[in-house]
Amino acid sequence: MNNNTHIPRLTSIAWPLLLGTVLTVLGLTLLRPTHARVGQDVAAPSSSAALPTAARTAPPLSPTSRMAMPPPKASASLPPRSRAAAPSAGVVPVTGDGPGGDYAIQQVLESSSPANLPRAEENQLVALGSRIWLAEVTGTGRDRWPTYFGNEPLHTPYRDVRIQAGIARTVGGSPDRARVRLVWAGEDPAGEAEDGRSAQVLLTRSHAAWQPIR
Repeated sequence: MNNNTHIPRLTSIAWPLLLGTVLTVLGLTLLRPTHARVGQDVAAPSSSAALPTAARTAPPLSPTSRMAMPPPKASASLPPRSRAAAPSAGVVPVTGDGPGGDYAIQQVLESSSPANLPRAEENQLVALGSRIWLAEVTGTGRDRWPTYFGNEPLHTPYRDVRIQAGIARTVGGSPDRARVRLVWAGEDPAGEAEDGRSAQVLLTRSHAAWQPIR
């Protein structure tokens, strides 16, 4: 009587355990191929055989490594102007450079003595002195200053005369007397061309007008 009552209780406990074990084994059997395929699919793109040699051997650069790398060297195919050396300082061409050297000659003249005239008035006197000197060596325009040149024409004039630079300074501190210093170029009567020639013209102011004097 006691045995009949205990057999059903043991059967009811063992049945769920047996069913759970069967389901677990079945699930593991079904899931094992799926995990293998997934593992193969994920590993395929990252295979070292599909990457270039440099990518496999060189580790990626960190931001610190990139900052420490030296800048690239300048290319040897730069334009000539980029590789040309700067001109030497303090070299002032005085002759032999043609119109291109006139600015340097002007700077030499201006530094030879301190300016003592207003810039506008100095420019006026230099222009006047240049016209007078051109008349002196070419003969053209002498009739404008007959007292200064006289009536005798110039028989052997210079040709291709060009004023290269000029300054004007007062004489003896007088505001009515000035000396114009010029540097000029030209071909002399013998046919010899030369630049860097020096000249001066004295001027005096009378009745608000400047005139040349000897």
